Amino acid sequence: MKKIKYIAILILSFMMTTSCTDDGGSSVIDLTEGGVPNVEKTPGTDTSLNYAALSNGGSVKIGVTLTVGRGDVASMNVVGFYTKGSKVEKAVLTSGITTFPTSVTYTEQDLYKAFSILNSPSDFDITDNLVISADVTLKNGTVLKMFTDEGEPLFGADIANSEQFSVLQEYTMVCPLDDASIFNGDYTVTQDDWADYKVGATIPVVYDAAFGTLKFKILNTNNPYVVNKTTSYMIVTIDPETANVTVTSNEIWNYGSYKATVTGEGSVSACTGDINLKLNFATDIYGVYENQTFNLSKK
Repeated sequence: MKKIKYIAILILSFMMTTSCTDDGGSSVIDLTEGGVPNVEKTPGTDTSLNYAALSNGGSVKIGVTLTVGRGDVASMNVVGFYTKGSKVEKAVLTSGITTFPTSVTYTEQDLYKAFSILNSPSDFDITDNLVISADVTLKNGTVLKMFTDEGEPLFGADIANSEQFSVLQEYTMVCPLDDASIFNGDYTVTQDDWADYKVGATIPVVYDAAFGTLKFKILNTNNPYVVNKTTSYMIVTIDPETANVTVTSNEIWNYGSYKATVTGEGSVSACTGDINLKLNFATDIYGVYENQTFNLSKK
């Protein structure tokens, strides 16, 4: 993936490359006569992009607060650079801000409107990246851009390393595991060593906050071999720090000619919703069968 890199460009002290409104070209302007934005993440808003939420039609709240970092600034345009694979797209998120400080917020709907590469939840990818900055217009009409339209920085180390202001805020994709809500819905069996299900079979998985915010149930509703399939299920409990899980059964599974107590362990993905388990079947007649792979992919 092409990543936006904050590299130091060798330029004269306190000078930067900009584009101007009079000729549309580039020139070098002394920063003592120029200006830079100060872009900060607004407290109480998201500090990253929640992939689990975005890819499942959920919402995000991105907030930035703009002040003048340096210079005789008349106005600012909030601009975003969305990176998907090798493609970087620039968009103006808010234009003509003249009062500072000013805070603006954006949701996933604003991202859809701003970027042509985003049209639906399926367009978000775990490797995507968003950078928010501002184009500055000085009172003399000069326009100062922090990045090229391709997302390459137009500033040097003095700006990048400043402790007085920040010209950008970055939002990377993350998959927080605050609860087990992503593990809800129909799943497809991708592997079942115990062979209750064929590959491709559908299994309902249920999240119920009242049952436990870090727990979900894998129902036996579609299990063709279990007699008590309407009442039995697996209880999966998540360790949010590691995404590892433990498995127990709510009751003994009745297979007709024998019965089994089911336990196990495994891991889950908060990004994709995938469930990968190793199950142990302790039967009353045939002994214990351990480490039976049981993998599910969310539909």
